[in-house]
Amino acid sequence: DHLRPSTSTAHLIINFTQRHPTPTTLPPHPSECLSAMMFPPSLASRTQRFERSLSLHRLLRLISFVTVVFFAIQLWSFAIVSSNAKHNLRFPPNHLHTKKRKTPAALQFSPACHPHYKVGIIGDNRTGSTTWSTSLPFTRIYFYHVRKAGGTMLRKFLKKVSLTHNIHLEIQENKYAREEIGSHPGTMYVSNLRDPVERSISHFKYEGRWNCRQMIKNASQYIPTLQNAKNVDDWDQTGGFVSSPCDQPFSFNECAVNCYIQSFSGHGCSRDDWKTQFTLAQERLFQYNLIFVYERFKDPNYVKAIEQFFGVDKAFNQESNYWCGPEAKQANRLYPLTTKFESILKLEHLNAMDTRFYKEAASCWDDDVAEYSFPKASADTFAPQNISKITGDAY
Repeated sequence: DHLRPSTSTAHLIINFTQRHPTPTTLPPHPSECLSAMMFPPSLASRTQRFERSLSLHRLLRLISFVTVVFFAIQLWSFAIVSSNAKHNLRFPPNHLHTKKRKTPAALQFSPACHPHYKVGIIGDNRTGSTTWSTSLPFTRIYFYHVRKAGGTMLRKFLKKVSLTHNIHLEIQENKYAREEIGSHPGTMYVSNLRDPVERSISHFKYEGRWNCRQMIKNASQYIPTLQNAKNVDDWDQTGGFVSSPCDQPFSFNECAVNCYIQSFSGHGCSRDDWKTQFTLAQERLFQYNLIFVYERFKDPNYVKAIEQFFGVDKAFNQESNYWCGPEAKQANRLYPLTTKFESILKLEHLNAMDTRFYKEAASCWDDDVAEYSFPKASADTFAPQNISKITGDAY
């Protein structure tokens, strides 16, 4: 009982609690007070807006980064297509020096990679079968000139070979490669190849973009401009801007699509996606003695191997002019051709069979370790003629 407050004391406590009621909420924490002092409501709202703008800025940076990466991938893809279009001839190791063919059986390698001195002889006129001799010398060279693949320079080079060894030279252009192997005794058969898409674009710049004949015959009135230039996107047919006729042999005047298959098969049309023409063209090409590869012309080791094969010196890669060449070059210099990425892809797709044809003929070197094991001409390789002649040469 002595611990109980007295009545007067209890009364005082009641009066105090009534006058000073217990608060329902606790006082703010000191840190909250500090935050309120440092960041008043107006400043807090601005901070939130800043954080939102910062988030938006980061999002825009992310979008910009993704856009840059996307275009970088596009440029990288374009670079790959361009490098493939230029054909640095870099292929897997199992493709090097292994382009064997069942037909003809005697020639197991591409003549672009492994040129030879075998002379074709037609053994049976009824079947047209060809036999091969390694003892007969050459008295004649047959050159099938593929347009826009270094052919004009090769004409000049082969003229030097003809004059050096006093042998005949037959040059054919603007038609298909119609001479049968072995039909002329003692003949060496040669031709030239270039990446099909690069060749097609070069052909367009030379003869398709503007009218070459008008630039020469009507130079005072026909002036090349962007207004009278044709569109490269329309250069997408077997005959350039039109299809090759199906009722007559192929004629190599203007050509944008599968020109090699048409040239060496003689057919400008196909009913089975060029499979039959591909086989015919490859059988003919792989019986040639040598195929010049345009992409190798700047390699001094290749040049040396070619000159030794023909037994001449310092005759390859000589500067040469061709019909309408200066006029076409000047026009393209004034108005450079801009080829869209989509246009290149389109030509790649349309020339798929020609690209395969080209690769299977020329995929035998690696850029870093290119070795040219060509045979070298000897005194018995060519047999001089009393009167040598050069025929089929238009310029």
